[in-house]
Amino acid sequence: MKKNISFKIILFTFIFLIQSCGIYVQYDYDSDVNFDNYSSYSFYQPDIDEVEISDLDKKRILKSLDTGLKSKGLVRSNTPDLLVTFETKSKERIYVNNYLPYGWYPFAYYNYPYSSGYSRIQGTLYISLIDSKNQQLVWQGKGVGVLNEYSNNRDKMINDFVVKILEKYPPTSD
Repeated sequence: MKKNISFKIILFTFIFLIQSCGIYVQYDYDSDVNFDNYSSYSFYQPDIDEVEISDLDKKRILKSLDTGLKSKGLVRSNTPDLLVTFETKSKERIYVNNYLPYGWYPFAYYNYPYSSGYSRIQGTLYISLIDSKNQQLVWQGKGVGVLNEYSNNRDKMINDFVVKILEKYPPTSD
């Protein structure tokens, strides 16, 4: 019994660690659109200017998007087929661990729950691709993951988000 509980605790901890480090991606698209018809893109600056993040992070996202879209065979153009924009959201996630110590404590007269906790910033990046002719959203990717605002390598952290999201473009029939 005790071995089974220990195994479950270790398994839960391992799964939690894996989940807390990853970037989770979802995407949606207009199934009536033939994505082979798109060969060029441009950034839609009015929307990007409204995103409430630092100009340095905007520059990092745009650089990663530019590289990623070019790797998909698209070219940047002044008369694009697609308009590209993005938005970000973040929220603080607070994790609290409460447990009651068990066993024999020879010098302890207390019997109260022990609490520990920590917080992390969970960030969400939405990348939207809009058909420039009819101004309709045709594809949107969403990446959710843990952000570290004190990271020494913000370029890599942001690029990882963008690359992971763009893996889902163009959509394939499953």
